[in-house]
Amino acid sequence: MLAFARLGGDDERPELISNAYADYMLDRVVDPKEGIYALLVLPYQDPERAVELIDRCGNEKGFAGACMICGGPEPPFGNRKYDGIYEACQDAKLPLVFHAGGASLDYFYIKGYEKFIETHTLGFLWSNMSQLVSIVIQGVAEKFPGLKIVFQESGILYVPSLMARLDAEYLKRASEAPILTKRPSEYMSKFYYGTQPLDEPKSAEYFQKAIEELGGASQLLYSSDYPHWDYDPPSAITSIPFLTEEEKELILGKNAQKVFGI
Repeated sequence: MLAFARLGGDDERPELISNAYADYMLDRVVDPKEGIYALLVLPYQDPERAVELIDRCGNEKGFAGACMICGGPEPPFGNRKYDGIYEACQDAKLPLVFHAGGASLDYFYIKGYEKFIETHTLGFLWSNMSQLVSIVIQGVAEKFPGLKIVFQESGILYVPSLMARLDAEYLKRASEAPILTKRPSEYMSKFYYGTQPLDEPKSAEYFQKAIEELGGASQLLYSSDYPHWDYDPPSAITSIPFLTEEEKELILGKNAQKVFGI
């Protein structure tokens, strides 16, 4: 599904794949009684069709939220083109997960990189950062205050630095973001962030301060990415020395239960 954002051969494929995926998950995979849930993968290329999918499946107990892939949407997700999707998710009480994409060596935004390690380092981080900036500055959280927003699979250390960067820009150019009623960092501290791939800075003090600045342990959702080669086991969280047992429990499950209502 990560290649979903690059589908462009015809304008029907995203809709067909999204609906087929939803039907398959309902028929073969999800089982709320066993604690097995899925996300609706939305065909955001056609917002009207995405809203139709939410209307059709958003109330199914097996779907805990919706997902959009960040690898190359045009225009970016802050554009009003997508407002109908955000409104539908808010009305259906579906958290919206923005999943990173665009790390492929063959299809990376900038041509010329020679090794996958280069594009894999940059791609997921860049795709989420670019959409996060658009969503914040264009006021998605201001227009849809009941929408729970999650950013997935780009680690967490980039968040505090992006907060500082956006705040600095906003204080100089607030007229370009007239819809905002507070600093960008104040919106971002209410978003949620998947932990994988968990950053491993040398300084525990730096790591602790970064988590505090992005909103604290209450904003983090453990994710494993298993069975990918770079997956994080639960010990990635339990071994963090400065987290309390309560904070570890929040990250490992309680936050997700709250966000997704499961």
